[in-house]
Amino acid sequence: MMEGSMGMHGMTGEHGMKPALIMMMWEKMDQQTKKMIVTRMLDEKIMMKEAFIKQLQYKVETYKMVRQMMEKMM
Repeated sequence: MMEGSMGMHGMTGEHGMKPALIMMMWEKMDQQTKKMIVTRMLDEKIMMKEAFIKQLQYKVETYKMVRQMMEKMM
């Protein structure tokens, strides 16, 4: 998959770890562990996007409700 390098933007210390430490840990991992970590990172990004979409859908529903109430008042 990603041999010898990190390659993923999210592995550059976003959780408070130094990039050199992360790189050292990454180089010592076997391919199965690397694959599992990359998969989890992708799953995390997918979950964040799904949560954002859900929030926007809720907002749209709220605006539609307000519009219906306004139409009834007029």
